[in-house]
Amino acid sequence: MSRFRSVRVLAGAAGIVLSLTITAGGVLSTQAGAGLTSPPLVSATSWTNANAAPASGANQLQGVACPTSSFCVGVGIQNSSTGFDSLIEQWNGSTWSVASGIPADHGSLSGVSCAGPTFCLAVGGESTALSYLWNGSSWAAESVPLPPGTTFSILGTVSCPAINLCEAFGAGDVIGTPEVFGEQWNGSSWSLTSAAIVPFSGQAITPYGMDCVSASDCLTVGTTDNRGDGEPFAEQWNGSTWSLANTGIGAELALGSVLYGVSCVGGSWCQAVGVSAGSPNRNLIESWNGTQWTIEPGVPQPSGGNAVLRGVDCFSATSCSAIGNQMPTSGPSPVPFALEWNGTSWAAVSSPPVQGTVNTTLLGETCVTDWACMAVGSYATPGPSFDAYAAWAPIARSGYRFVASDGGVFAYGPGAPFLGSTGGLALNAPVVGMGVMPAGDGYYLVASDGGIFNYGSAQFDGSTGGMHLNQPVVGMAVTPNGGGYWLVASDGGIFNYGDAQFYGSRGGQPLNKPIVGMAATPDGKGYYLVASDGGIFNYGDAAFHGSTGGTPLNKPIVGMDVPTAGGYYLVASDGGIFSFPTGPGGPPFYGSTGSITLNKPIVGMAAVQGGYYLSGSDGGIFAFPTGGGGLPFYGSTGGMPLNKPIVGIAS
Repeated sequence: MSRFRSVRVLAGAAGIVLSLTITAGGVLSTQAGAGLTSPPLVSATSWTNANAAPASGANQLQGVACPTSSFCVGVGIQNSSTGFDSLIEQWNGSTWSVASGIPADHGSLSGVSCAGPTFCLAVGGESTALSYLWNGSSWAAESVPLPPGTTFSILGTVSCPAINLCEAFGAGDVIGTPEVFGEQWNGSSWSLTSAAIVPFSGQAITPYGMDCVSASDCLTVGTTDNRGDGEPFAEQWNGSTWSLANTGIGAELALGSVLYGVSCVGGSWCQAVGVSAGSPNRNLIESWNGTQWTIEPGVPQPSGGNAVLRGVDCFSATSCSAIGNQMPTSGPSPVPFALEWNGTSWAAVSSPPVQGTVNTTLLGETCVTDWACMAVGSYATPGPSFDAYAAWAPIARSGYRFVASDGGVFAYGPGAPFLGSTGGLALNAPVVGMGVMPAGDGYYLVASDGGIFNYGSAQFDGSTGGMHLNQPVVGMAVTPNGGGYWLVASDGGIFNYGDAQFYGSRGGQPLNKPIVGMAATPDGKGYYLVASDGGIFNYGDAAFHGSTGGTPLNKPIVGMDVPTAGGYYLVASDGGIFSFPTGPGGPPFYGSTGSITLNKPIVGMAAVQGGYYLSGSDGGIFAFPTGGGGLPFYGSTGGMPLNKPIVGIAS
């Protein structure tokens, strides 16, 4: 058995198609839509190197989990002075670094799952099962109880629906017989759970992938032997026991076929990926409908050489991303590649780059809604040896939300679910804006007195509600990892909460015009303030690229946004767009409503990958670029009666 065993976990995101209903108070409700379709969320067409941190000697990342856009964990194996040991690397939104505090354990970590940036569990083993817990600041080893008589064991994969509930699946030799077993995490410790005996076990059983869509619904996949004569297997968790879910699996496959990864959207729709043994080996994808496995037809195959799929993540039944490796006809070394599911078929997309000259492999993948897919593996270095490899691809935004002054929230698109509002509630002060969590699964509303209303995964870290303010709050920005936020007042005063750092303010200093909004830099180490004349005030690592301060404007500036690339956009109440820096290298200009007669003034903008949305105070939406290939329009409240005007938009 290779020590560079590619075992992984998927923290799969369950998607839901939304139908929209406006209710009293401007609140938008969401329902599961029968017969509705949504465009794919995954648009991973521009994979780039994410530069995993080099460790010592031969290293490989084998699993990855990203609970937010600025926190990922990659796990694997590294060479040390005492032999091979577990490796954990962490991503902070821009760079990878090797985690500290991991002992020399002579093991290998194969799977990881995170229920948030302050809770992750990594699992693996080599001679005995291993588990490490992340509490938001450090890693600690956790004891794993084993079946009596176990002489060799690994935990192959793990999935955590919540911080107090994780399921893991392992295998080992129990008195000389290969057996599988489950483990359940209750928030403080692991306990054994029963698993069904896997048939055709041969000489080894290896669990590779798992996804839990709830506390009582998990699916794990693997192989009964890794020496070429085994079969794939699957087991399903019902909340108390594991049972075989092998109906039809492997019936049409050659011995030696393997399933490496699985992602589920509810209990009756999963996609599992792997390799179909043969000469050559071919990409394999099987679908699970809750009772039966079916081989997906038409999966793209390389023109020559072997191919294998290692990881998959699905947002919905119409959107998945898968990664793997293939042997090109022009050389003997594997290269990475990527596939995308659109609800009907799998298709090849732009592949992750090859690092170095030979042997770039991908072994695990996870995707974060409205941010990116991250894939990990290894590449060959001189020696010969291996080093950790990571690549990421942005995901096209798939929706937007806007908020009215009474806190009514209107949500459109599959990637922007409705999570709650203050519509219909008595407020001390009107709502003036909103901020969205990086993964899109939570948001904040902020009132002019600095009162904060949090929904979904957004955590309350403090507010100025009830405090005396020199000037009213006019906007907010969420930190890139979702661990805090800034509020800004019209005099440029800054209030920071959670992990949001204070870098400076205009409070107490003269302004030509009042501040109307703010935006954080992509790494969260700085922020911009914008005044109604387009004057820009930059703090921390926020670089000044230009402004309209001192320039005659047809209408005042009402907001700004910072795209993922360097620079920023300003938007005026007539929908005029100003991008800085200007010219090549600056944020692209996609269009504006600057010369269009509007029913109501523009109140804000949301920059997304490949364009931006503008919102009017009536909830009218303008998407740029327009036409074929432009940003999708998901809906608006333009023309609908509103209790209060729209005051902000976020994607």
